[in-house]
Amino acid sequence: MPRVSILDTEKYFDVNENEILYDALADRGEELPHGCLSGSCGACRIEVSMGADKLSTLGVIEKNTVDAVVDEFNKTRGEEFLNGKTVRLACRAKVLGDCTIKPLK
Repeated sequence: MPRVSILDTEKYFDVNENEILYDALADRGEELPHGCLSGSCGACRIEVSMGADKLSTLGVIEKNTVDAVVDEFNKTRGEEFLNGKTVRLACRAKVLGDCTIKPLK
């Protein structure tokens, strides 16, 4: 059973493999920032600090939204802000193994 940890907290959650990250945490009482929950708005954006390879691959909708989110961060905070970081959408990424995340505000 994969474990999702939230960076800079003592929180971790054992989730079922192939569960959508947002749904898995919400079902366990941890609500992440969100908006549309369909992958279009980017409000549920997260940084995956460990285990990015333990999430499903980006689909077309998620990739388009993540690209827009990254572009906006690059414009507002500079390219170095996200340099080497993996951005995903909690409402679209499925958990395949252990990972550590933090919401990106």
